[in-house]
Amino acid sequence: MAKEKSEAASCLAAPTANDILDFLVGQGIIDLDGVETEMSKANAKRILDNHLYAIYQGKDGRWRTYIPDSENPYGRKLLVKTSRVDLEDAIVNAYQGKKGAKKQETIKSLYPKWIEHKRLYTNSEAYIYRIESEWIKHYKESKIIDVPLKRLTRLELEEWAHRLIKINNMTRKQYYNSTVIIRQLLDYAVDLGVIDTNPYALVRVNAGRMFRQERKKTDETQVYTKSELTALYEAANRDYENADHWKHQLLPLLVMFQFQTGLRISEACALRYEDVTSDSELHIQRMYVDFDNTVVPYTKGTYGDRFVVLTSKAKELIARAHQRQMECGVSASGYIFSMTDDPAPYGAVRKCYEKYCKEIGIKLKSSHKARKTYISTLIDAGVNINTIRELAGHTDEQTTLHNYCFDRSEKTERVALIEKALS
Repeated sequence: MAKEKSEAASCLAAPTANDILDFLVGQGIIDLDGVETEMSKANAKRILDNHLYAIYQGKDGRWRTYIPDSENPYGRKLLVKTSRVDLEDAIVNAYQGKKGAKKQETIKSLYPKWIEHKRLYTNSEAYIYRIESEWIKHYKESKIIDVPLKRLTRLELEEWAHRLIKINNMTRKQYYNSTVIIRQLLDYAVDLGVIDTNPYALVRVNAGRMFRQERKKTDETQVYTKSELTALYEAANRDYENADHWKHQLLPLLVMFQFQTGLRISEACALRYEDVTSDSELHIQRMYVDFDNTVVPYTKGTYGDRFVVLTSKAKELIARAHQRQMECGVSASGYIFSMTDDPAPYGAVRKCYEKYCKEIGIKLKSSHKARKTYISTLIDAGVNINTIRELAGHTDEQTTLHNYCFDRSEKTERVALIEKALS
């Protein structure tokens, strides 16, 4: 009798969730396999929607992306698959394979996310490349990148900063550039809610005693003197006249052109005829990126595109380049100083400077010294400093005066000028 009452009571009791599920499955209303499949699809979609990196198809037809990898120097590793479906499956498997106890964020774990965030705010892959180089050089082997962010203290960061400066004998500028990663990454951690405040904002460096004092380099090493420039022009002209068999035979003209315009080598290599305006100016709006051999629609720094005056000598050099291209039946896709459809190559330009410096008997002065020579020449001629700043593409006059102002006269000429001034 008691047993019958118990069974009756159980029948009257409210069904549990498991009872309902068993009933629905038993009646064929729910297919558990189908439910699991849909849940798996939903989870995969969630993972792909939150995936940090772009998914793209390469020229070889294969699909690519990156996934975070703390063991990799750059904090990520490349995934390559023959189809997008296979690649997405690999992404999902990679993230699911990392399930387990939630780890506390560290500089190492957050760096891949931060660098992708940083990439959104710049078009310059060269800038990202420099940041990643700093990561490998100053962070990858440091113990501080493994400390949970919530446990990082001001003292710990301050000691790390002083060791960084001391070991690398850094100038103030070098220190600032190398700590961009830790300063901005910790700001990013605050934005994400990982930490409440950036502890690096409290770090104080003993600037007076720690930083290596950087003296301005001597004039002789930074610019071409008047006599050196005359000799270099002669060497470049000879080279051009005898280089009609050379694949990059217009590069001697490019070298001379830099002294007439002050262009960076990256800008000169990517220069096109369409950049010459109706007012006989150059519209500087793109540059050649050496490390991945691409032309990008912007220039170095934050100034943006600019206009440079074309001197009569500069116009003559462009005309000579065009004449040689016409004689050889070359279009060069519109590039002024190229004999192919590609921009003039960095490496070959550098070799020209090496060759000419050796011929005229002076120590190597790079193409950047041509830019310094151009700016120093304009300063010597009394051109307004703001005009020079605009021509050079500098954001402020201090950059122009501090880094690009050098004396181009010979030592005997300087002595004579001083003697005359004080007599």
